[in-house]
Amino acid sequence: MRVNVEDQKQAVFDLNGIASFNEEMTFYYDESGNCRKFSLTEEGFNSVDALKGDFVLAGVAYEEKSYDVDILTLKKVFNYSDKQKEIKFKHLYNNSKDFLSFIGSKRAVGFLDWLSNSGLYIHYSALNNLYYSLVDIVDSLWETHPQCVMFMTDIKAALYDFVIEHQDDVIDILIRHTYPDIKDVSAFCDELCSMISEYNDDSDYYPGFFLELLRQMLKTAGKLDKMAFIQDNNPFVLIQEYYLFYLERCELFSNSHHIFDEEPTVEKKLSEIELCEDGAVFHNWSFVKSNDNILIQVSDLIAGLLRKLFTFLDERALDEIITIALKLNEIQVKNFTIIFELISRSDKKSPLFIKNANSIKNAQERMKKLQFLGVENNMIKEMAIKYEI
Repeated sequence: MRVNVEDQKQAVFDLNGIASFNEEMTFYYDESGNCRKFSLTEEGFNSVDALKGDFVLAGVAYEEKSYDVDILTLKKVFNYSDKQKEIKFKHLYNNSKDFLSFIGSKRAVGFLDWLSNSGLYIHYSALNNLYYSLVDIVDSLWETHPQCVMFMTDIKAALYDFVIEHQDDVIDILIRHTYPDIKDVSAFCDELCSMISEYNDDSDYYPGFFLELLRQMLKTAGKLDKMAFIQDNNPFVLIQEYYLFYLERCELFSNSHHIFDEEPTVEKKLSEIELCEDGAVFHNWSFVKSNDNILIQVSDLIAGLLRKLFTFLDERALDEIITIALKLNEIQVKNFTIIFELISRSDKKSPLFIKNANSIKNAQERMKKLQFLGVENNMIKEMAIKYEI
């Protein structure tokens, strides 16, 4: 299959209001949280871990074609011996009892200091499996409601929050209608509309206004008996595979080279695709064994760390995060600061470096929480006032 990347790249740039990125760089990748397939079951979902935590494809990047890795300093962090085949995230986490104890550990200090001083950029694609499984509902309404396109991200976020709050009831509807292979669109829309009417207080701008917009759009779709993206699919299969996230990086950063950890399923899928730009076919990726490449191993550390971090942040409300922030020691504060600064530095290089397939509200809250955790105690009150908390 041949894919022309020009139109897709431009659509991403236009949709996100960002400048194109044509610089030549080298990206390294590893993944964390790949459940292979995410699907509905009679009890709910096939993987509690995938429901709880993101799929993360992440790593490091450097400008142009070469980079001198300070391997000796990195190995000292892990008390690395020649008997070890490679460094993995489990060696970094090192049986920490929880994320807070890890973030204050000697190994976390050593690794984050090394990474901060390395000059490398971090990058990631983080996929919230549940959110990604729901957005086709909203995207199916785009055709009949083009006037609401400006609200689509907020509607998706409101739907996601609504499902989180009423998960059992919504999932029951999805299962009974063999989502995402809806046979009776009218009945499916009627049931969702009834649920929204029952629970939604549309006096609130968020989520109330956007849930009411969604309800009205669903009513129209029900009358037309058409929702293109959630019909004629495999029943109950929410995410078939994750190779598209690999492919997307190769497409968006078409002038760069992408080096992935060996993943036979993904490698096979990509081998069936030809990318084309400006009339020329190009092939800008390769797969390597992780134990032969130290930057793939570093990418494993970053993917694992970010997945743990995002889960830690998602499981705690902002007021709980503030309480935690007031109790952190200097080492923990420093490490949270380094993570925040690494993400910010990459985002400044290009917003494409940081991809969140997630509720916009959730993604923004993660960074807000991370910012609270990375400031000194005397600044927390000032930040709380700034955010009207």
